[in-house]
Amino acid sequence: MTIEELQTKLGSLLKNLPASGFDTIADTTIGELGSLAAEAENLGMKSGKSLISNLIEVFKTRKAGGNTDESVHVRLTALDFYVKSLQNGATEDL
Repeated sequence: MTIEELQTKLGSLLKNLPASGFDTIADTTIGELGSLAAEAENLGMKSGKSLISNLIEVFKTRKAGGNTDESVHVRLTALDFYVKSLQNGATEDL
């Protein structure tokens, strides 16, 4: 997978997350995020892997009944900003 492919897949996944609701995030979506985190690591995208992993953890906490509304929004926004930076050609501190 290339950086561009990862950026496209992450962007598409992020667009669909809010519509599904944070309480009903499917395990398959969390699994897909995990796969993308692994791909980011393979590509040397340390920041991308960290941001994706942080979002996965907060989703898991949320599914387990933890109240993490603010944490979900903060992590989702950070990952969205990262993806938009990639779209604009930013490659420093991947």
